[in-house]
Amino acid sequence: MTPLVLLLCLTAPPAGGQRPPDAGRPVRQADGVDAPDASYYFLLGRYYEGEGKIDDAVAALKKGIGADPKSAELRAELAALYARQDRAREAVGAAEDALRIDARNREANRILGSVLAAMAEQKRALEPGDDPASYGRRATTALEIARGDGGGDLAIDLALARLYLDQDRAADAVPLLRRIVDEQPSFTEGWMLLSDAQSGAGRTEEAMATLKEVVRADPDSFRARARLAELYDRQRRFGDAANEWAEAQKLNPKNPELIARRGFSLLNGRDLDAAEAAARELRSTTNDADIRGLYIQAQVLQAREKYQEVLDLVTPEIERLKGAGAAQANQAALLLGVQGVALLQLHKNDDAVAALKDAARRAPDNATVRYQLGAALDRSGRQEEAERTFRDLLARDPLDANTLNYLGYMLAERGRKLDEAVTLIERALKVEPGNPSYLDSLGWAYVQQGRLDLADPPLTKAASDLPRNSVIQDHLGDLRMKQNRRNDAIAAWKAALEGDGDSIDRAKIQKKIDAARKAAK
Repeated sequence: MTPLVLLLCLTAPPAGGQRPPDAGRPVRQADGVDAPDASYYFLLGRYYEGEGKIDDAVAALKKGIGADPKSAELRAELAALYARQDRAREAVGAAEDALRIDARNREANRILGSVLAAMAEQKRALEPGDDPASYGRRATTALEIARGDGGGDLAIDLALARLYLDQDRAADAVPLLRRIVDEQPSFTEGWMLLSDAQSGAGRTEEAMATLKEVVRADPDSFRARARLAELYDRQRRFGDAANEWAEAQKLNPKNPELIARRGFSLLNGRDLDAAEAAARELRSTTNDADIRGLYIQAQVLQAREKYQEVLDLVTPEIERLKGAGAAQANQAALLLGVQGVALLQLHKNDDAVAALKDAARRAPDNATVRYQLGAALDRSGRQEEAERTFRDLLARDPLDANTLNYLGYMLAERGRKLDEAVTLIERALKVEPGNPSYLDSLGWAYVQQGRLDLADPPLTKAASDLPRNSVIQDHLGDLRMKQNRRNDAIAAWKAALEGDGDSIDRAKIQKKIDAARKAAK
């Protein structure tokens, strides 16, 4: 696609080579002297600007203002002239002078809003001590007035849409950007901004459709493919994400970031063979400082339940990274986290906690490591320590959805502080609406409270979204049994046994199935 040049400011100046304007009929001034009408100076300023005589243009417009002191239009034209010469401070001053005469003057508002928006984006202060971040709100107000009924300049819509996006008003940006791409379909940046606005407004499917339109028109659009892959990852459509990362990689074959992103998508989608191949490819294209390939390989082994092989893979690298000192503390911490999880699976709980505490000491600001430590403490039966760890994480980041969910679920499992457990999980769902794992946690907390009517919708949805998640199917079976729906309970428990098998007691679930069948006779 060919980008359309959309200027933030103003009509282009007139071309040179034109004849000077006719002074027209003179107007008698207050001092009794005849002088040209103020409109003459407007035209004269345009003429001089076209000839490149900027100082003469400024002087002409100032004479016009002297002839008609109440003219907002002449001041707005002077502001426009200053803006076209990149004289931002003078442009803003002239525009504000015009608005003191007529606060609704659209041209003056257009200049003021456009210049302020540009200065905010460039982080340039108009005056010493100014905070450019404060310009955005003023620019928005001015451009909203300049836009009027919305049928005019696309440049205003573009500038205003960017401001809305910066101010977390994505829904307001969508119709402006839609108008731009409808009228200028070759403007690629407009499509990309539209997808950002749709995504920010929670309209992810529309955002993906927009990006697909860009890719259809331009299959080599790297930005569109990468953005689409990110949205697929966010929607947990990991197979589609991996495919888009692969297409992006074709456009930039040796980019290790793309290989890594594809590897993580494949890993999350449980395509373990392909994830392992991506990890090996990544390791072959990066140096020892980049441990992502090794990390993905270790995660593949974890998923295959080859925990001793995980330790054999990461332990030598951990020792190497420890020797590198503070420079690679985060990398060491990440692999210590992997080591800790593997040790947990081998029931070496004390060693696991020690590894994760070492990781947290090396990378105290690494939230992932602290989260893993909390989980390890929980699984080691040290719930009070785990709770303190998770609460510390939330004190640092109250919107950490994983921690909100884990702490809420942990409290629910223990049958403690159930009202708080529900609140915590609801907060997680506000950050990630529809996350099936969080829906399961909410449903289970309601089951623990005995509020079966409230437990049904989230648990049913979670089980439908993740049919092979054994824990969720087990929870659904328990709910159905409490609802006296024995056949449905047995079906859910059987699904738990046929699922991924993670974190379930198979013998206990089989006993529940046998008891339900016996009770039905």
